Amino acid sequence: MSEVQDNGFSEPSSIEPEQRPNGGGDGDEGDAWGGGSHESSSARRYARMTVDRNAAYYNMNHKNRGMAIIFNHEHFDIHSLKSRTGTNVDSDNLARVLKGLGFRVTVLVDRKADDVNKYLQQISEMDHTDNDCLLIAVLSHGELGMLYAKDTHYKPDNLFYHFTADRCQTLAGKPKIFFIQACQGDKLDGGITLSNRTETDGLSSASYRIPTHADFLIAYSTVPGYYSWRNTTRGSWFMQALCEELRYSGADRDILTLLTFVAQRVALDFESNTPDMPTMHQQKQVPCINSMLIRLLVFGKK
Repeated sequence: MSEVQDNGFSEPSSIEPEQRPNGGGDGDEGDAWGGGSHESSSARRYARMTVDRNAAYYNMNHKNRGMAIIFNHEHFDIHSLKSRTGTNVDSDNLARVLKGLGFRVTVLVDRKADDVNKYLQQISEMDHTDNDCLLIAVLSHGELGMLYAKDTHYKPDNLFYHFTADRCQTLAGKPKIFFIQACQGDKLDGGITLSNRTETDGLSSASYRIPTHADFLIAYSTVPGYYSWRNTTRGSWFMQALCEELRYSGADRDILTLLTFVAQRVALDFESNTPDMPTMHQQKQVPCINSMLIRLLVFGKK
C-alpha cells in the first residue's frame, strides 16, 4: 500500500474620460484593453426559468436528479504515464454514492480525448428539462492546465465548454457540478505544524438574465501547481473524503458547506506515507473549489 501522485510524471487620446465612448457617467466598462468581443450582444437567447429570480435555493424538485458521468482513467497509451492503481476504488465508491443521491450514473473507462469530447457534446444536446442538475467527474493524471485522456492531454475547459447556458439551454439556471481528481503540477506541500505555544416561453415581467457561465461548481482535488495524492489500495484522498461526506451529508448540507468539510478531511486526516522516498514523505494536500453558483445547492431526498 503506497501513496502516488496523479501527475504521471501611441500617443494618448486627447479626449477627456467622460467623453470617451461608454466611459464616465453610469456606464459599465470591462477591465480589458480594447473593445472586447461583441459576438453575442445582438443575438439574445432565452431559456426556461427554473426558479424565481431571487430564489435562495436551486430547484431540486424536478422529476429526475440528473445524469452523473464518471470518466475513469486507469491505463494510458502514453508511455511516460503510469497506470493509476486504486482508481477503480474511487470510481466504484463515487458511483455508489451518487446512485444513492438519485443520479443516473454512467462510468466510462479509459476513453480517448476525442471520445470524451464527443460524449460530452452528445450529453449537452440531450433534453435535461426534467433533471435537477448535471454532474461530471474525471479521475486521471494531470498537470497544470491539462488533463489526460487515454491517448493525449486536453484542457479542463473542454469539460465545461458544452454546458454553458447558451449552449445547453435545458440546463440553464441549473447546477453543473465537476469533480476533478488529478494533479495540477509537481509542487509538494509539506504543511506546517500549529501549536498553542507562543513560539423559451413568452417573456413576462418576471424574466431575468444570467451570465452563461453561472451555476458551475468545479472542485479540484488539489490547488494549481501541486500534486494530488492517491492511495493504491483505498483510492485518492480527495475521493475518499468526498464519498464519505456525500454518503453521510449529501442530501442535507449545501454543497459548498459539504465541500468545506471535504477539504477539512483531506487537509487534516491525510499525509503521504513514502518512507523510502524522503522528499515525498509526510506531504499534505488541500482541494481547491471554484464556485460560480448563484444559489444554495442542497440535493435533498429523491
